[in-house]
Amino acid sequence: MKLLRCDVCVVGSGIAGISAALAAREAGACVVLVSLGTLGSGASFSGTTWGLGMVGPLSDSTEDKEAFVQGILAPAGDVATSGMAEVLANRFYESLTTFERWGAVLEPAEKGQETHRSYVPCFDTETRGWFGFHAGPSHDPLVNTVLRSGVECFSAAQALSLLKDPDTGALSGLVASCEGELMAVVCPCVVLATGGMAALRKPTLSSGQCRGVGASMAADVGAQVANLEFEQLMVGIKTSGTPAVFNEKLWRYTRLEKDGKDVFRLAGIDEQEAKAALEAHSWHGPYTSQRPSRKVEEAIWAVGGSCDAIIKRPEGELPSFIATYMDWLQEAHGLGFGDKLPVAVYHQASNGGIVIDPKTCQTQVEGLYAAGECAPLFAIDRLGGIASSQAMVFGQLAGIEGAAYAKRRPLAPEVPTDQLQLVSCPDEQAATPKDLKSLDAPQLKCKFEQWRAYHQAHGEALLKACIQRRIVSGKEPGPILCP
Repeated sequence: MKLLRCDVCVVGSGIAGISAALAAREAGACVVLVSLGTLGSGASFSGTTWGLGMVGPLSDSTEDKEAFVQGILAPAGDVATSGMAEVLANRFYESLTTFERWGAVLEPAEKGQETHRSYVPCFDTETRGWFGFHAGPSHDPLVNTVLRSGVECFSAAQALSLLKDPDTGALSGLVASCEGELMAVVCPCVVLATGGMAALRKPTLSSGQCRGVGASMAADVGAQVANLEFEQLMVGIKTSGTPAVFNEKLWRYTRLEKDGKDVFRLAGIDEQEAKAALEAHSWHGPYTSQRPSRKVEEAIWAVGGSCDAIIKRPEGELPSFIATYMDWLQEAHGLGFGDKLPVAVYHQASNGGIVIDPKTCQTQVEGLYAAGECAPLFAIDRLGGIASSQAMVFGQLAGIEGAAYAKRRPLAPEVPTDQLQLVSCPDEQAATPKDLKSLDAPQLKCKFEQWRAYHQAHGEALLKACIQRRIVSGKEPGPILCP
């Protein structure tokens, strides 16, 4: 077994994981980064969309920050975490500057058009500060910054279990399998940046890595998980490879057909309602049960869950958002105006997850921090563009706070590492390893897939439990309960 010691171990290497690792390193911590995929392989780099927006306050003024917080809370409903919205607003521009310094390629709103309606985020009513995040051009600079920083990185590493001290119960690190070999990272602080749970549902637009491993490990060690029943659904295009997000700006130009017949008519929705739904959907991408646009997804579900979308080219010069998207769709998938695009409603992202202190990103378990989609700003409907923003902001915050915690509470060098206990065990009835010494036994090295299956089943159980509690409470069940 490979044994490593550090101050902070970061699990995941999307925007949140990279941000946490670099922030902790710049704060003076010794950092190990463990990534299931290659370095820089989170949901933001998955290639399902033509671009990502990072949204924040229109400016760094107190007035604009307060307005931004209210803009977040309005569609988020009664599950919203106002403290996280406030931290996001207050730290946005400082975090953005740091993210650019690390190599992120960001494109501000078109000069002179900053307050144009095109820059109103999904589910919002006002323009905000908008910055396009170019994942492709950002990838190598960000990865190279991590590699140059001294962060020790391990790719193709599957997190198996958190570790704790058998005497004090204190969090003491992580066990992972890296390219088929066991690896133990002994440290006082772990930052989970493992993504959400949307890949547990089918079909999905999410990265295949988003299977709830972070939520499962956090719950095993005693952290709280909440609001998993709220999820972001999005119409996507079936392609020969990775499915593609459907650009909401195109809904007003779109006709939906099933076997050559109008989908709305087949669903019993009259022409006027259909037109109103398509126009309403042109201002937000995700599904919501709270607006007239819901008729679009309801019609698709009514005809079996999939149909064809035919986009008519609008007259005149194409708006920049549409032109950029159609160029990407043609280049990436060979699809364009007038083609029959096979569409369905996909599970895209989690709007619930691990509960954290918004000021520190620490969970209820000392030494365990979380950021990004595994610990999102809870919402029924999530303001467009804040997923990437909160991964950046809270990723950096988790790294800073995690490094500070590691300095305050370093592990004693005399801790017997081979006796550290595993928190997650795939089969309580079998001779499952309970500590690092037993885990290193040769006959157990073939059981890595048991942990993967365990965490997936645990994630599904947590999801079902949250849905059931929402039903029993008698409150609005939210979009997760749609077919």
